[in-house]
Amino acid sequence: IEVVAGPVVDPDYRPNSVDQLFEPTWVLRDSAAEAQQLAGPVYRLRGRAGGGIVHMRSFLARRARIDKEQREAGRPELENRIIREVGPDGTRDTAFLDANPDWFDSVPRENRFFADWQRSSACAHRIFDHWAFDIHDLEGRGQKREIGFIPRPLKMPAERLPMEDGISVHRLMERTEAIDAEIGLPFAWFFLMTHGHWVDPDVGDAIAEGLRQGRVRLPDRDAAVLLAWADKKYLF
Repeated sequence: IEVVAGPVVDPDYRPNSVDQLFEPTWVLRDSAAEAQQLAGPVYRLRGRAGGGIVHMRSFLARRARIDKEQREAGRPELENRIIREVGPDGTRDTAFLDANPDWFDSVPRENRFFADWQRSSACAHRIFDHWAFDIHDLEGRGQKREIGFIPRPLKMPAERLPMEDGISVHRLMERTEAIDAEIGLPFAWFFLMTHGHWVDPDVGDAIAEGLRQGRVRLPDRDAAVLLAWADKKYLF
């Protein structure tokens, strides 16, 4: 893990040499468990360049913290941003934050993916038995830090599920149930849909609308997840 070990320079005495900066005697060698944690734990695989095992709970906490910090850093500019709409009735100006009142309460898609798994009927299965995560954490000089992951299914359906013109919501339900059976996971189609490749997101919108109209049914917990997604989408 990465922790705060101590000040770079002795606050009481000026270092006499460069060696003292590299071997600071004023930094206490306390247990890492007692120090302020910055990141990790991260486990490296020997013999595999660039390989590693990431402690996902710590990663998600870091992802949420960085997203919040970046949004807050942009607050002064956003408070002055105006959205201008020009139409046949004239021009209308709307403050950006009035149009997006929950901007600073937004949850990163990575965190939502894991939260939706726990809230849905898929939670009876270990997420890591079904998904791998292609993680990135990049920060170039003068550039905003980019942190996140792309979920990769360990088992993919034989065919994609596109949104076809004129297809009924009942037929879509049959096809999503077939995907769940093929994968061996309840509500598997939803998580495949968030990736956007195997299940067309328009399928999710159509089933959500069917739920609102009472034309189809899902388990209550899955219906809640899908309707929340349809109200505020995330995709990878």
